[in-house]
Amino acid sequence: MTNSSFEEQLDDWQRLSPLSILFFIGKIIGAILKDGIAALAPLGIVIFSSDNKLWLTLSIIGVALTFILISSFLQYWFFKFKRDGNKVLINDGVFKKNHRVIQFDRIQNINILQPIYFKPFNLVTLQIETAGAKGNEADLAGITRTFAEYLRNQVLQQKEKSSSILKDNEQTPEKEADILTQASLKDLVKYGVSSNGVFWFFAIIAPLFPLLENYVENAVNKENFLKLEQALGGGFGADAIILIGIILIAITLMFSFSIIGAIIRYYNYQLTLENNHTKSNNKMLKRSSGLLTNYEESLKLQKIQTMITQSNFIGRWLKTINITLGQVSSSQNTPNSKKSLFVIPARTDEETLALQEKIFVDAPKLIETQGIDRRYVNKTLILKIVLPALATCLPLYFISDKWWFLVIPLVFSLTMFPLVIKRWKAYRFGMNDGYARFERGLFGFRHLLFPLYKVQRAEVRQSPIQKRRDLATLKIYLASGSVQMQYIPIDVANQWLDIIGNHIEETQLAWY
Repeated sequence: MTNSSFEEQLDDWQRLSPLSILFFIGKIIGAILKDGIAALAPLGIVIFSSDNKLWLTLSIIGVALTFILISSFLQYWFFKFKRDGNKVLINDGVFKKNHRVIQFDRIQNINILQPIYFKPFNLVTLQIETAGAKGNEADLAGITRTFAEYLRNQVLQQKEKSSSILKDNEQTPEKEADILTQASLKDLVKYGVSSNGVFWFFAIIAPLFPLLENYVENAVNKENFLKLEQALGGGFGADAIILIGIILIAITLMFSFSIIGAIIRYYNYQLTLENNHTKSNNKMLKRSSGLLTNYEESLKLQKIQTMITQSNFIGRWLKTINITLGQVSSSQNTPNSKKSLFVIPARTDEETLALQEKIFVDAPKLIETQGIDRRYVNKTLILKIVLPALATCLPLYFISDKWWFLVIPLVFSLTMFPLVIKRWKAYRFGMNDGYARFERGLFGFRHLLFPLYKVQRAEVRQSPIQKRRDLATLKIYLASGSVQMQYIPIDVANQWLDIIGNHIEETQLAWY
């Protein structure tokens, strides 16, 4: 289809493809799993306590599927969109009608996704993100790839013209794309075991425990346990083998879940840098990835607020680093949401430094850091370890009259003391040549780098204890979220405030 045909098509009201019903089905199911799965637990109890479980289960599933199908069809039927000058108009809603006007200059990101059910038909979903929306402002699901790319280019070009990036008599400059990095399957396995994805296993499976309780009780009962214990020879050794086996199975499930999730999300990962020959400050990162769903996402270098490098203890052993780029948050209510992070999985130290030089061109390679005051150790031991342990053990001592309950807080404190020291030493901060670096960690690490001129505001706080010791907490607000460093000298905190203020006033660069 020619550009003139696309122009005519854009200026008329358009419907989505009927296959977008599949998108709306997935959206409804996702909302149910996200917000309503806890409410399904009582329903599961009702089913399991019923005399006719099969009939009741099939009836509930039938009603739910009917509701989802009808709702999805109605959402598709009432969804229309068109372009009107420098804005996109969208009408949708079944009972409550929505009329949305999305100005091009409010659009933060415009990405193309291709779920597996759209691939055979060369259809995609065009996601539009704006500055004030909690999620995507709009999802144009079930449009052709060529139409989506044309609409995206129209939006980007209009944004450039409205921002005076391109003059009226200036043609769009020729662009080149440099491949910055790619991720192999081996890299994704490393990312899976070195990220925090393993904890999502418990977050997802926990609400299902009430539904699985009966099956678990039937499978793991005393009789079966005794049979297994006897098969392993009985005694303490058999119990130890069973316990170790359970732990290994749980760990295997956790890491398998995280690795599979990483492969599904970041398969065939490629990160490129699009160079604009006439505008050095208009470079754009583009990444493509996905196994079941193809993601094509972009991010202007100018919008990057922070570069976060992190890894857990397994990642340190594998010598792999995971990078997230914090950008201007698309939600005012959730500044630290996942939407505002741009992930680059499984890099080495050398690759991380090379990417840093591309992302923050003028950032120094080395920033010397200093630690926080040792009083952080005292505060953590007393307030977070000793007092909670005493509050737990003292009532048990008075109830049971067993003296060893009084020893537990001391033993627990001595055990945790080396970890508190390790964490205290990991808290470090420093600045150099207009950039700041915050560090923290325990078994792993999390380092955050950001330019000072992108700071929205900074403040110094003092608790009564800190004030007596001339210490303070420095809190810095960026467009992608906030960071803080506690128990630093008050004069150092005030010095940071002055330096940040000077950078904000003197710089001519846009913060996004």
